[in-house]
Amino acid sequence: MTAITDIVCTPVVTPTSVDAPDAADFVAMIEQLNAACRYDIDSDHLDYEPVTELPSWLDQTDRLQYGLLAREGDRVVGALQVSVPLEQDASNVEFELAISPAHRGRGVAAALMPHVERIAREHGRRLLQTFTVHRADLDGPRLTSPTGFGTIPVEGASSFYLAQGFVLAQVERNSVFELTQPLDRVRAMLDEALAAAGADYRVVSWTCPTPDAFKHDYAFVQSRMSTDAPMGELDWPEERWDAARVERRDANVLAGGQTLSVVAVQHIPSGELVAFNELMIGPDRTRPTHQWSTLVVKAHRGHRLGMVVKCANILRWRELVPESPFISTFNAEENRPMLDVNEALGFAPFTHTGAWQRELAD
Repeated sequence: MTAITDIVCTPVVTPTSVDAPDAADFVAMIEQLNAACRYDIDSDHLDYEPVTELPSWLDQTDRLQYGLLAREGDRVVGALQVSVPLEQDASNVEFELAISPAHRGRGVAAALMPHVERIAREHGRRLLQTFTVHRADLDGPRLTSPTGFGTIPVEGASSFYLAQGFVLAQVERNSVFELTQPLDRVRAMLDEALAAAGADYRVVSWTCPTPDAFKHDYAFVQSRMSTDAPMGELDWPEERWDAARVERRDANVLAGGQTLSVVAVQHIPSGELVAFNELMIGPDRTRPTHQWSTLVVKAHRGHRLGMVVKCANILRWRELVPESPFISTFNAEENRPMLDVNEALGFAPFTHTGAWQRELAD
């Protein structure tokens, strides 16, 4: 395929709303990310929505967001999104690169990649991190995660990142749970898990925004996602959360028209939250539901609390959002305890994700 010689990369302006006169590039960036992912996995269930993404671009207190569009003439042929975490000891930037299927192999990705490096260097970061998504049924040569759990295809985006000097750091499994099925089994599994957990634990729940009584503890369990969840060989900073950060995230969720349900487990003797699960959907409640975070704090594992929060939130979600067809979730392939919970509930593998990392040369 002939290389494109006249690629122009321009920054994306953050508009005040998706209907603002200057919102066209922001919307085009989201559409490009969606189109590329749909082509790769033959599904739209991982689509972003401009209205739900914009609030985190308008409030960049905790992460800086950058976007670029690549054009050939007036045609958008690629997009780049870069996120810079602002933790004091962070050494990484995350990015997502999307190339129009009709223009792959023509130098568009190579034109956008230097901007990732530039942004990283401007913020004193040494690590570039990204993710690739792959259909679960692809044949051909495979790359094995350095954890020893999970593989992804060598072809496609993997071959590009290998040529760019990236190394595979982890493989995740994307699984789905059909919400249209009867939930009698989920109710029975919840009852079993609650009995196994014992009298020291109780279930609490809320729909965003977070009640004042739980903001401090919710901030703590959110911070443990960056330390207690399996990260493979990714070098990930410990995230700093407090009640103010919880309030900022809640405000962004609500500004994007999203519904977020949280089910948590409280340890009664200490009063602390020790496990939680989140389910989210955007303004269109007929779309798939996204499970965000699920965690059991290390000191409280072994009491079936992961099963408790997952089951309780699925049942709660059926009442809140009965229109949504299924839940989509991601888990590290080495996270066997959580995969055991998912598989017992009936989550089925759908796609696989490769996490990639490269260290910048001095």
